[in-house]
Formats: sequence, C-alpha cells, structure tokens
Amino acid sequence: MGLLSQFKSLIGITVFIAPTLLNAEVLPTSSIKLTDTGCQLNFFHLEKGPDGKFKEGLRVSLVTDNIYQHRYVAMKADISRPLGFENIHYNRAGKPTEVFSVNWRKQKEQFTYGRLILLASTSDRQAFDDLKKLITQDKGHFELEASKQHYRFNANATHLNDFLACEKKRTK
Repeated sequence: MGLLSQFKSLIGITVFIAPTLLNAEVLPTSSIKLTDTGCQLNFFHLEKGPDGKFKEGLRVSLVTDNIYQHRYVAMKADISRPLGFENIHYNRAGKPTEVFSVNWRKQKEQFTYGRLILLASTSDRQAFDDLKKLITQDKGHFELEASKQHYRFNANATHLNDFLACEKKRTK
C-alpha cells in the first residue's frame, strides 16, 4: 500500500472512530436567576487554575431590578485585579465594536467588582441597553478584551431567551 493510500485509510479510520471530534460544540458558561423582583443573566469566563481545575476568571451579569427600576451590568473579577478605571472592548471577529469602561473596586479581600458604563458616559443603563443589544445580535456568543486579555462567553440559548422575556415583562 502506498503512502497516499495509508494516509487516506488513516483519515477514514479516525473519522469512523472519533466522529465527535468533527462535531465540536461550545459549552455554555451562563446561569440565570428570574424572580418577581428582577432578572439576572450571568456569563462566566472560565480559566484553568494551577491545580488543573477550572475557576471563574471574570463574571459579567446583566441585572434588572423591578423594585427600584434599575438595570445595569455588574462585573466581578479575582481579588488580584488592579483597582481603578479600565476600558473593556466588545469584539467581533477580533475587532472592537463598542468600548465600555469599568471602575474596579475591592470587596473586602474577596474579589474585585464594578459596574459597566459606556466610555465617556456615566449611564450604567445605557451600557446595559447597548451590551444587551450586542449580545442578542451575537446570540449569546461574545468576546470582551481588557488589558490585552481576551474573555470569551457563551450563553445557553434558553438562558438568553428567558432573560430577554423576563426583561421585556419588566418594561411593560
């Protein structure tokens, strides 16, 4: 058997034995909390820790509150994140589509958090509306970039749809 025939045979065996390798899918990294008082959609960027286990590297939460009529995007990161303002780019195909900003603060010595706003703005509501629109257009699969680090998020389709329905009820 010639080298080309052996190669074709090997490819055929690989496809037969491991068809799931050809059907790779992106696993969702989202959770949802829907109540009478509000809606919350959480996105998690998972990172592999030194122990080989995955941990939450960055959390982005779209939050609505029916009681006080608030809507905002909360962000949570590891305690080691530098404090102060940081620009966050929403990327499509590796290019920034929108630029947001977050003012990182420490929560005791547990984690770092902040609210997202549009760059050169003070409205967290506008940031919520713009980010929600972008995420909806991209069907819950999006990438953020901050300090030359890329964070990829993938929503479970039902989580995104349920959140949008809950949020729509809130605005009626």
